[in-house]
Amino acid sequence: MTGMVAAEAVAGGLELFFHDGDSFRTEMISFRPFVLADADAVLPGEPEIKVLDGNGFFCRQAFFSSLDEYEKFLPELKKLPGVMVIRDLLQQALSVSGERLFDGVDFAGLRRLSFEIEADGEKISEIRCSLAGAEAVKFAGEEKAVIGEFVRFIQENDPDLLIGFNCCREDLPLLRQRAKKLKISLDCGRDGGTFAVRNSRYSSGEKQYSYQRFSLVGRHIVDMLHVVQLFDAVYRDLEELELPSLKEYFKLEKSEAVQLIDDLAAILLPAYFYRTRELPLGLQECILRGSGSALDALLTAKYLNLSRSIPLPETSRPYAGALAGMEAAGVFHRVCHCDVRSLYPSLLLHFGQAPSRDDAGVFLELLAKLRKFRLEAKDRARELPEGNEKQQQLALQSSFKILINSFYGYLGYAQGSFNDYALAEKVTAAGRELLGKLASVLQEHQAQVIEMDTDGIYFQEPEEGSGKLRAALNAVLPEGIELEFDACYPAMYSYKAKNYALLSFDGEISLTGAALKSRALEPFQRKFIMEAVSAKLHDDPAALDAAYARWHESVSNRSVPLEYLAKSEVLSDSPENYRKKLASGSSRRSAPYELVL
Repeated sequence: MTGMVAAEAVAGGLELFFHDGDSFRTEMISFRPFVLADADAVLPGEPEIKVLDGNGFFCRQAFFSSLDEYEKFLPELKKLPGVMVIRDLLQQALSVSGERLFDGVDFAGLRRLSFEIEADGEKISEIRCSLAGAEAVKFAGEEKAVIGEFVRFIQENDPDLLIGFNCCREDLPLLRQRAKKLKISLDCGRDGGTFAVRNSRYSSGEKQYSYQRFSLVGRHIVDMLHVVQLFDAVYRDLEELELPSLKEYFKLEKSEAVQLIDDLAAILLPAYFYRTRELPLGLQECILRGSGSALDALLTAKYLNLSRSIPLPETSRPYAGALAGMEAAGVFHRVCHCDVRSLYPSLLLHFGQAPSRDDAGVFLELLAKLRKFRLEAKDRARELPEGNEKQQQLALQSSFKILINSFYGYLGYAQGSFNDYALAEKVTAAGRELLGKLASVLQEHQAQVIEMDTDGIYFQEPEEGSGKLRAALNAVLPEGIELEFDACYPAMYSYKAKNYALLSFDGEISLTGAALKSRALEPFQRKFIMEAVSAKLHDDPAALDAAYARWHESVSNRSVPLEYLAKSEVLSDSPENYRKKLASGSSRRSAPYELVL
């Protein structure tokens, strides 16, 4: 339904929350919790059974008469063989209803409230809030009054979204603890209720993080630290996951922390926001779920809408991956980058081949639709002048890019109901072959191939220019697959595979790869590496020698600031949990945790 900003699966059904300008309303639609079961599973209670079409393993949908009945039998249902439990009730409800959050809502129209809580010892001393685009408001003074003002501010301004930074580890646990101590009711939900809390985990790159998940009825809560960690897992560009460093990296102008949080949200959240319009998930789920799990939720919802049975996942097995590697080391000038637009999704569409157990043909239909939307949004963004509309189109294309790229990864997702390892292998083999053909054409035209990675190639442009070269490259592409020349650089320093530096025409230097930039390095090392790489890119060996001598001397005579020799480390678990695991013998000693304790 258009204008829906939140939804909650409650005892009476599915409650929908709508904002239309300044007016607000709710609506209740019917919803009964369900599980999926195979033909032989014996289910507790007396659920209403719907037989699903097709040959999938989970061929029955069992609806319970009420939320109470469902929750009564849930512990038993989780243990039963031949039963699939979709644990997220909102996912269940959105899957069978066909509704999606934020349909017809633009990110700019979302009511956002950023907040920051400061403590003096164990007590809250100050809370700052900022509504999107507005000046910050500060509540300071006696602790009980400060908390009360914050609650009233939420109630009066009725935000759809609360945004903090590291709020799930620090701000909200402290707020909840102090409110309980002072006997203050945190009536911040749209139902007049308080925060619900449960322990949870999420993955970011190769790391897993434990956190306390906070939720409010009718509102969304986002911790921007989670979003920043997910951004860094992809781009590996951030030196520190702290607001001052993020302000510099994203070139933010505001000085107050709470306004920086809102500015970060304006940059990083739209992609997740627009993705939520496609998936049967809440905003927090869309952010923290892996792409494989999110796509599985979408495919499962489509099948349930068609009353189709759900297959079992294939057993996980290894398969050959993408072509990647460094072809040449050193400094190169007149460097270009080309990549195949959405290579793996394009190959899937080119083959016209869906996962073997997708007998309803949903996979390719969704992929074609999302790819079309993404390319249209990207092309529109190119044509628009700077402004809100351009930013919206960029956010749309970024959101769709993440979704469509997950279609290939889903084929090898171990928990995916429709995974297909043979098809994943076929796609990567075709991708390697195509990238190899492009590299051969480049070499035939005297272009130096420098770096290849999955769907793109960095190469040194030949002396004759790129006119004939581009035509020759496009000639080897299958129909429906397009090559994009997205950037050129005056210089590139290729250090080793997936580790390189690029010099842009405006003088900016970007580093890629943990060997050249990593938070595991002390700040003085990162600063020296940047100076050394700059000297390499500008063909200035004297500057490199001078930088080495200067840093050698400052470290040797201890004139370098002490903070340049320190580094920060993010703990993936709480010190209390570490202590318990150590006592039980399930964990080894860790220096950072020992230091904290």
